[in-house]
Order: sequence, then C-alpha cells, then structure tokens
Amino acid sequence: MLAAPPLVLPADRPVLLLDIDGVINVFQCSLARETQVAPHLPMLKLLPGLNDWLAQLDHAFYIVWCSHWGALVNIDAAAAWGLAPRPLIAPLPEAAAHPDWKAHAVRRVFADWDGPIAWVEDGFTSQAHTWAAARLRARRPTWLVDVRDTGLTAEVTQLLLEWATMIAQQ
Repeated sequence: MLAAPPLVLPADRPVLLLDIDGVINVFQCSLARETQVAPHLPMLKLLPGLNDWLAQLDHAFYIVWCSHWGALVNIDAAAAWGLAPRPLIAPLPEAAAHPDWKAHAVRRVFADWDGPIAWVEDGFTSQAHTWAAARLRARRPTWLVDVRDTGLTAEVTQLLLEWATMIAQQ
C-alpha cells in the first residue's frame, strides 16, 4: 500500500484540507459524469474541469486529504486527478467511528500551527465550527468552505484562489 507523504507544513502557502466524497466525488450533482478511476475503487461522479481546478489549487495551496478514503486516495485516485500523493489527515484508531473524527484530527494535527487553513467539506460538524472559531479568535486565518450542494466547482475554486491571494498579501 502506498503510504501518504509526511505532513510538512508550508511557510509559503496556505493548507487546503480536501474531503473526497461530496467534494470531489460529487454524487449530489447531476452534471457530474460517472468515472472509474481504478478497478478497486468505486465509480466516482466527477465534474468536467476537476483536474484543472485541482492543478490550480495545488499551485496556490498545500493540499492535504481529509477523508474517510484514507490511503486509497493516494493509490490511484490522486494520480487520476493529476496529483502526486498528498499527506492525509486520518483518525486515531479509537476515533475512526466517531462522527466528529475529522474535527478532532484536524484540531490535533494543527494545534500549534498558526498558518492559514481552508477546509473544503460537504457538511461541517459543530466541532469543526468550534475549532475554526477558536483559530480565528487567535488570529489564525481559517476558512470552512461548505460545498454540500455543489461539490468542488469552478466557482468554488476561484473563491479559494482569491482567498489564497488575499492571505499571501497580508
């Protein structure tokens, strides 16, 4: 199994936490096309333009997966989307079944990091909102981008790129 690269927090760009299901695999969107990216992965519903959007985001952000997919995302999916393997936020074994595992894991991983973070998800828990509010109070740039209705689109990508530019100018 392909291991995720280590998380090395960047000094030159913000972190972008990306979920897969509901964000990249947009099962909620009728415009998406069913695509088989690897024989051992389920059929995905991907929007045309996804690879271009991810390439643009990869240039402006340090992309980190934050998904139930775990290591599977780095085996074939990331390459199918034009990306090299990325670091992965994963739950501790005892927290894997907890509905707030992502918020707990993100809080643990980024506890001592002041750098900017944008997190794209298809539905944040109250724990994620609490974490983001605490970071903002501490003057740590943080943006929760809820894409439950659309998934990652050209418009969402443009907003993220504008945010990254704004953060770089501060």
